[in-house]
Amino acid sequence: MSSISIETNNEKQLTVEEYVRYIRIREQIQQILDNANIKETMHEAEDSINGLTIDLTVKYSVSRKKT
Repeated sequence: MSSISIETNNEKQLTVEEYVRYIRIREQIQQILDNANIKETMHEAEDSINGLTIDLTVKYSVSRKKT
């Protein structure tokens, strides 16, 4: 069965102001996925081919050089 998972790496590197913006971005991405009926589309695709499984991972990662 299809799944959508979210992974986050190194969000602790963000300042408070950046973290607030980051949370808003995550909410916007979630809205896009919900509005586009991604989960339903994935489920329909899986039903069309016996044994097909679709997994979608949204990965957020902050990689900064320490100064």
